[in-house]
Amino acid sequence: MRVSPTLVVIFWQFAVTTILLALSPTNVFAVDVNAGKLRIITEPSGRGRLKDKHGQVYGMSTELVKAIQQQLGDTAKIEILPWARAYAIAVSSDNVVVYDTIRSAERENKFKWVGPIKLYAVNLYAQRGTVAENASLADLLDKHVVCETRNTSIVNELLSLGFVIDKNLILSLQAGDCYKMLQIGRADLLAMHSDITPKRLAELQHAGFDLQPVYPLKNIEMYLAFSKTVDDKVILDWQCALNKVVLDGGFRQLYQGEYADSMIADIETRAAQSQQQLACH
Repeated sequence: MRVSPTLVVIFWQFAVTTILLALSPTNVFAVDVNAGKLRIITEPSGRGRLKDKHGQVYGMSTELVKAIQQQLGDTAKIEILPWARAYAIAVSSDNVVVYDTIRSAERENKFKWVGPIKLYAVNLYAQRGTVAENASLADLLDKHVVCETRNTSIVNELLSLGFVIDKNLILSLQAGDCYKMLQIGRADLLAMHSDITPKRLAELQHAGFDLQPVYPLKNIEMYLAFSKTVDDKVILDWQCALNKVVLDGGFRQLYQGEYADSMIADIETRAAQSQQQLACH
């Protein structure tokens, strides 16, 4: 039987394609199991986000996120990265959520938001006796150095007040580094929220810090910040799940004793309002 030349060509094209696919390091027909899956990132923190000896992230904020994941059946592993890197990934990538993130005017349109998860006022603090009481902003700018973590919204606030990077403003890579700067005398001031519980105050004093507020900065609202590409249905699901954790008492159980009762009550009020507005089931 005579075989058509066209059929021979088709056969060899098929054979060559099959061999190339088999030898390819990536199977083009393989299913990406991570497609559409959220990548959850946080930063190292003294209380909210830490890593144990097994590499597992824990802490109050992380336990809250895990409680939300449990509500939703989400199994994504939480990563811990320096804040500057975490923020850059969240801004430039798809399907990413990063926490705790300050919600501010300059960031409003860069993310989709779920929260709030913390509310508080922020002041500049100094070791007692190192900064004159009732010091003016002009005195602080002229005589003292402030330290703040790179790429936080507080940096923008400090810049707007007149602090200058590498002159009287030091930018650290990770949260907590500024305490070290105070200890070694590299900085005189750091930003800290004003609702300090007796437990937290005792921890700071045990570490050698006798801090006093010297200048008010701003009121802070912290959220979970999602990439702009995340589907609105996902945002709704996360917000409703957060509301449920808060209203069921899980949030209070996690944060009581570490944060002011007034903040916890405000979060509960916000969650109740959100639950009603969104008609969460």
